[in-house]
Amino acid sequence: MNPKVGPPKSLDASGGSVFHIMTGAAESAVIRAAASTQPLAGWLLQMRVEFNYTIDDIVDVQLRLLNRSRAARAWRWRNAALTSLLAGAFLFAVIPEGIAGRTVMGTIGLLSGAAVYLALNDVIVKRRLRKWCEENAGSDKTFTCEVELTDSGVHTKSNGTQIIYDWANVNEIKETEDSVDIHFEKGGLVVVRNRAFASPGEHQRFIQLAKQYSDMGRKSSEPNAAS
Repeated sequence: MNPKVGPPKSLDASGGSVFHIMTGAAESAVIRAAASTQPLAGWLLQMRVEFNYTIDDIVDVQLRLLNRSRAARAWRWRNAALTSLLAGAFLFAVIPEGIAGRTVMGTIGLLSGAAVYLALNDVIVKRRLRKWCEENAGSDKTFTCEVELTDSGVHTKSNGTQIIYDWANVNEIKETEDSVDIHFEKGGLVVVRNRAFASPGEHQRFIQLAKQYSDMGRKSSEPNAAS
């Protein structure tokens, strides 16, 4: 007799998760399989989480993507170096002192120019990203995101858009102070906020299941996997 699938847990207003387990004699075995990140006799476990997010969360995700981008980091440091050189050259030229004094002021200009640029750049980029996100998000202030882990990939549903990320394209599964970040090739990113989990145990089960599927996807995509 096939084991029955138990009813999902309810979701509260701020978020929650649904961990699909089997009732009856197979229940404890499935939970052990999830804890050990191993499939159970052909059963591939699934887990779905849901949480609310705001414009600030969208901006935060975009900033995380920029911080991981080599191109964005190169632009930032190139502009910082240019600003530093211009500030140093300006102070060196306008200070009516001897060469020693002008050198000191030029050095101060170099350092202060870079520091001011880096500080202002973060503020400016964040403000521009927020305006862009508000323009694209419309009048809504709060949104709902659903993330489901299955053997076919990471399924996301948010703001009327559904995306499926293949496990073979996972680059990194990273825990942060407030989220679980799943990074994919070509700049893809899924951020699951900690408020999506009802307990630390669910948080860990989500990470374990994601890593299990990621490892399986990586092995299946290796050139000699089919041989």
